[in-house]
Amino acid sequence: MSTVNAILQREDMEVTRTPRGLCEWVRIKTTELSETDEAKRYARSGELLPKKFFEEIRPLCLFAQLRYGLDDGVWCTPKLGNDNYDATIEFSDEYRSSVYVEITYAKDGYDESLRLEILSDKGLVNVLGRITKSGTKASGRRSISVENEAVRHDEVRSNALNIVKERILSKSSKKYGKNHILLVVVDDYIPFRFAEDKKMLEGLSKSVIEGARPDFRGVVLLGESGNYLACVYGEI
Repeated sequence: MSTVNAILQREDMEVTRTPRGLCEWVRIKTTELSETDEAKRYARSGELLPKKFFEEIRPLCLFAQLRYGLDDGVWCTPKLGNDNYDATIEFSDEYRSSVYVEITYAKDGYDESLRLEILSDKGLVNVLGRITKSGTKASGRRSISVENEAVRHDEVRSNALNIVKERILSKSSKKYGKNHILLVVVDDYIPFRFAEDKKMLEGLSKSVIEGARPDFRGVVLLGESGNYLACVYGEI
């Protein structure tokens, strides 16, 4: 096992921690995954454990921090298996029921993977420019380029809103349960950085949920920055 592969171990990732303990562990691992070029490449590789870390455990940490703060009577346990939830949250008092958290990232995964490939190769990439691709990875002749161009904010926001809608509808077609909550992670750095953007995001989410009637106790929007949390359905 290489040094970077040792940074994330499944058994360590599934340890039960308080919100405070989880956030400290995430902080340490995030630092380790950015200390060397090799670690950065591993973090961007799309391999299972770094993908789970950034797309499930870090959002769980942000949610727990925003929702429960420094409450040491709360216990968070990431689940990396194939259950119909990505984490459980349990409480030391008998008045609060356990919560099963299903996490979905509202992003274009293929688009992101191509940008990360360029980032790993060249050290920088335009996060909004149009992607041009030719050839295939299998042939060894694939070429990817991203234009350094300005993109209208309303176009970026519209595309992001469509992805949020698709994610909510996708999760709404499955059976979960009365103690499940859906955590929808959104990019509040670019498409949803302004108050007006968040208002549109919440309005669209509520409209989609009203028609879809998802099988969740609550649906929550969480910003990647860790500074935005909005319950758009039910309770959390």
